[in-house]
Amino acid sequence: MLIRSVVRVFRSPAVFLVLLAACLLSGREAVAYTILTPPPGPGLTIQARRPAATLVIRVRDATEETRPRVYAASGDKGPGKVLVPVGRWQRPEGLFLHYRLRLRRGRNTFVIRPGDRKLVIRYRPVRALGGIDFVDPAVYVFHRRAVVPAACAACHGKGRPVATPPETSRFARNPAYSPLCFSCHRRLSRQEKWLHGPSANVLCLDCHRTGGRKTQVTIPSGRINELCFGCHVNKKKLLQKNFVHGPYAIGDCTVCHDPHGDAYKYQLWADGRAGICVGCHSDKKKSLKKSLGFYSHGIIEGRGCIACHDPHASDNRFQLHHPINQLCVSCHVELQGVRKGHPVGNHPLQGVPDPRHKGREFSCASCHNPHGSPYRYLLIGDVLGGHVCSKCHH
Repeated sequence: MLIRSVVRVFRSPAVFLVLLAACLLSGREAVAYTILTPPPGPGLTIQARRPAATLVIRVRDATEETRPRVYAASGDKGPGKVLVPVGRWQRPEGLFLHYRLRLRRGRNTFVIRPGDRKLVIRYRPVRALGGIDFVDPAVYVFHRRAVVPAACAACHGKGRPVATPPETSRFARNPAYSPLCFSCHRRLSRQEKWLHGPSANVLCLDCHRTGGRKTQVTIPSGRINELCFGCHVNKKKLLQKNFVHGPYAIGDCTVCHDPHGDAYKYQLWADGRAGICVGCHSDKKKSLKKSLGFYSHGIIEGRGCIACHDPHASDNRFQLHHPINQLCVSCHVELQGVRKGHPVGNHPLQGVPDPRHKGREFSCASCHNPHGSPYRYLLIGDVLGGHVCSKCHH
């Protein structure tokens, strides 16, 4: 009945059939491209250090190279900014368009036209490899089923893909060098200021060994430090120290170090003097800032936390380089050798139990906060009224 009504509107069955054919043809054109990676569909989760993903679209008909358009959706406002491909490669199999998708924590929506196809990605930031769930089937892992999916093998084979920067001869001479890895991951070996040795020399397979069936690329998990000790042999003995830093103790060096490279020395993701420490020790953030009414320990503004603490392990509590008093008088030299008489009379500096910390010996830190304090001289209480003394002398 509806078709008859439409035919009457157009007055001619022939006109109607022409328009219907045009619509069907338009529908075929709307899907004249294929999304190769990541796969569109519900429940796609990406876990990564860097908030980005690569979208690859293959256009079957090269004459339609300008047709696919990718938009970063902005909430309920519909498609937002159109994204520009970072690469365009024409092959016999079609035109391959590569996009770099910037992600934010949580849900990210991208719209691909024609067809208004939605690509929804949930981005879960991770700082350490130990925090990635490789078992969860909803987590997208490009190399989960094959080193290179069949759809990508047209360009990414054993040789260097066309239009990628040529490798230097020093790379090619090394049997561990993989042009296949470099074709996608060259940003990891070039982008950051401080690069890890294997990454700088594109020796991906030194750490990412392919599986026995040669259908997988392994992503290190579990106790990552066992992999690190293969080169950093001198660090393994630190596990025998009396006090081991938490990330080091659980065997995940990547909590602090990026295994490829990062913006700070030693491939740290923040300033190694102090910035990276407050990523976990957030209660110490105030000691990094100069603020009215708060006194910060001067050494933190200079060499930082590592002036006193070893970031891996030590035989002293809190991973200190030396016992507390010995550490303090290395700067406050006027108190070297003094066991009594500070700040008054026969007041001890060491050699007696600490009334405030059961099981510890009295030390400089019994009266002074070594990081910062609202009281002058980094004291734990106000001198006026004897408040600092009453902490022990009730």
